[in-house]
Amino acid sequence: MEFLTVAILHLFAVASPGPDFALITRQSLRYDRRVAIWTSLGIGVGILFHSLLAITGIVLLVTSNEFFLMILKTLGSLYLLFLGINSILSSKELTINESKILDRFSGFLAGLITNITNIKAILFFITVFSVVIDSENSLNLIIYGAYMAFATFIWFLMISFIFTSTGFKDKFSSYLGIFEKIIGFILILLSLQIIVYELII
Repeated sequence: MEFLTVAILHLFAVASPGPDFALITRQSLRYDRRVAIWTSLGIGVGILFHSLLAITGIVLLVTSNEFFLMILKTLGSLYLLFLGINSILSSKELTINESKILDRFSGFLAGLITNITNIKAILFFITVFSVVIDSENSLNLIIYGAYMAFATFIWFLMISFIFTSTGFKDKFSSYLGIFEKIIGFILILLSLQIIVYELII
């Protein structure tokens, strides 16, 4: 029953629109499947990172310190802002063959940074590991953390395959620049949301 609860909560969390989904959409449309897959892997490793922090209790120390929490939120918002502005400025030059520009490590790093600086992901793991899961069972904590990391990777892997499919790209190839701008604006809005609601208010 506990596993089912964790699985359902994680499904709703990973399926809800956010920085990770926006990034995968951007990588899939701008580059190719290889880049999108490595970005998905980076997001999955980011989830594993959150799990390890939650298991060791480090995440509670970070979130209880307002200074460190503010630094984390600031870095996350600035990175999303950078991605958004870059998407908008480079959308005019976007072509369907631009996939050779980004290497695997850059794709992986983009996914990793976007996820580990996502404040909502941090709060999710605090909730799950402190309220839902029996924290006295260390093995369960490790299993659940590994499951959520793997499930996250598989979810975004599927999104990557859909968005990089030949049929999808052929159908929407003439609109890639528009999609890139839309994703750019979404990333900027997510960044401003963090700045306004998390750092100012």
